[in-house]
Amino acid sequence: MKRFLILTFTLIAFLLLTLPSFAFTPGKWSHKDQFVFFKGKKGPSKEIVRNSEGQVIYVAEYVYDEDGHLVQETYSDKEGKSDGKTIFRYTEGLVTSEEVYGQNNTLVERKDFVYKGKILKRLVVKNFEGKNLISYTLETDKDGMLVSGEGKNSESKDVESFRIIPDPKKLNVQIQFLLDDKKIKLGEIHFKYDAKGNLVEREFFQAEVHRVNKLKYKTDGSLESFSFHVKQGDNWVLEKTHFLLYDENSKSKVSKQDKKEEFLSNGNNSPIEH
Repeated sequence: MKRFLILTFTLIAFLLLTLPSFAFTPGKWSHKDQFVFFKGKKGPSKEIVRNSEGQVIYVAEYVYDEDGHLVQETYSDKEGKSDGKTIFRYTEGLVTSEEVYGQNNTLVERKDFVYKGKILKRLVVKNFEGKNLISYTLETDKDGMLVSGEGKNSESKDVESFRIIPDPKKLNVQIQFLLDDKKIKLGEIHFKYDAKGNLVEREFFQAEVHRVNKLKYKTDGSLESFSFHVKQGDNWVLEKTHFLLYDENSKSKVSKQDKKEEFLSNGNNSPIEH
């Protein structure tokens, strides 16, 4: 089940990134999704991005609520200058909006999440004026796992979509197909998992482009780093590596409900207010 949950995070992240030309950025992945769509623990406090030469090119810092949900990201460039922020808003534990702000603290873009019950069914991307740019419809299986989706540009009416299937030859691999408006394949992404269900590699194919994203974990199961590589001829070339740092004081954030359950499980019969 963990493998499918990770894939769900990946697919949602893939949908969240949009470009003016309405071209999907295939295989967009974010380690932060588990802290947005589910109660998270052991979330990183900082992310440092280094290029192939080891030079810092970008830094992000994260703030969580008491349930472990990510509520704010702030960014800075290689000079340490502020480069904007993203704010997440929640209702009853479900993310309802994601607001992106630029360097001057003005709204750049907003994403609204629409649910049926607790299942995400639609995602609407709006510009700073609140005008709809792209609307996505999402489909899930009987277990609530995301299996396909379709996005439509509000102005051009262009449509692109995706669907996912298990690799018939490999039990630890899922394949995501990227399709145009005629359901012709544009590319595909292979998600590979280890025996523990951790995502360890994402391999992307589109025409002559061949890329791979490799993930590395700590002994406690938390993500330590992930790197991006592109194939040039017969050689793989490192593009950049993201390093995650954790604040030991908030490494295992616990919600009030978790505290209550832990207290009761230790043989107590009444909750303690914290």
